[in-house]
Amino acid sequence: MNNFDAILDVGSKNLKLGVFNNENKNIYSAKKIINDTFEKSLNILVRDAEKYLSSHIDDVVVLYDSPKYYSLEISIKKVFDYSTSIKKIYNDLIQEAHFLISRNNFKDQVIHLIINNIIVDENKTLDKITNDFKIKSLVLEIKFICLNKILIENITNKFKNNNLKILNLYCTSYVKAYSFKKQLVSKDYLYFIDIGFERSSGFIFNNNKFESFKSIPIGGNNITKDISKILKLSIEYSEDLKIKFNRSENDISFIKNSTNEINPFSETIEKNISIDLLKQIIVARLDEIIELSILDSASIKNLNSLSKHKLIITGGGSLLLPNNYNLSINKIFSELVSYDENDSLVCETGLDYHKSNESFHIKIREKFKKSGFFENFFNLFSK
Repeated sequence: MNNFDAILDVGSKNLKLGVFNNENKNIYSAKKIINDTFEKSLNILVRDAEKYLSSHIDDVVVLYDSPKYYSLEISIKKVFDYSTSIKKIYNDLIQEAHFLISRNNFKDQVIHLIINNIIVDENKTLDKITNDFKIKSLVLEIKFICLNKILIENITNKFKNNNLKILNLYCTSYVKAYSFKKQLVSKDYLYFIDIGFERSSGFIFNNNKFESFKSIPIGGNNITKDISKILKLSIEYSEDLKIKFNRSENDISFIKNSTNEINPFSETIEKNISIDLLKQIIVARLDEIIELSILDSASIKNLNSLSKHKLIITGGGSLLLPNNYNLSINKIFSELVSYDENDSLVCETGLDYHKSNESFHIKIREKFKKSGFFENFFNLFSK
């Protein structure tokens, strides 16, 4: 058995691997651009890590994002004839809710299970279960993030072909939001947007509780395609222009004086590219991403216009937002917070989540599933 944890983030363009020792210290990190095939790139990434570690990597925790993720919720209640130990029935009721969701959404698998509210004896709300005590009723309000089983099976098979076993699979953007929100003490709303290559995800937390989630099939690559199509430029040049145009004035000055690389910013003059039009293209698509992923939420529409809220931006697309664009969010959010995601940060958030109390319910559910527990369990609760 390995004495380390391997976390692998599966992106549309890159694979990122982080390996951590028993003290949660990063002992190896690497990124591999997906060339040729996914499986070949995965093989190279893992084998290089094994050479460095002088040890085989057999098990991995996988972080994966897709616009096909969706969320749903359930409120489940049990009333008892006599006072019952809360610790005795708490996990059982969670597993019953999990089974109900799985049975009625049999084509999909629960990836995350988030307990938002614990209500005992009709009106007492608990933040978490710390002590054991007797109760007469228990209500759990739970949110689930799910993904299609066929998609999960396809990913699992690709790892199996590289002799790798997936211990758990998590939604990358949710894992990042979960980790980052712990660093932001807030009793109010927190808004997250993760802008990926071909997908963006919006999350809303209220008083530290998960309120809503939406993933859409639009990301930073769509902006590149827009620039390429409208300005009649190559995809490669459009990507370079998109990123470097958004740098600070100091960075731009440095680029102008550089003789070691193509300078997309200065070449806008030579190629007669309109800076205003370039800005309009970027803003239009960013506004659409923000509108579809987060601004459609009821909580946004009901916000007090005088309130000041932060929007936390993650993902590769976050590099586009520090510039002073005239975006829709400027009217709603007082501040944009962007995280500098180095190659190991995403894997670190994955490890943080994998070792969290929240992930426990998914892990224990898998153990029950192997032993055929659910059928007997559901029959017992249905009596």
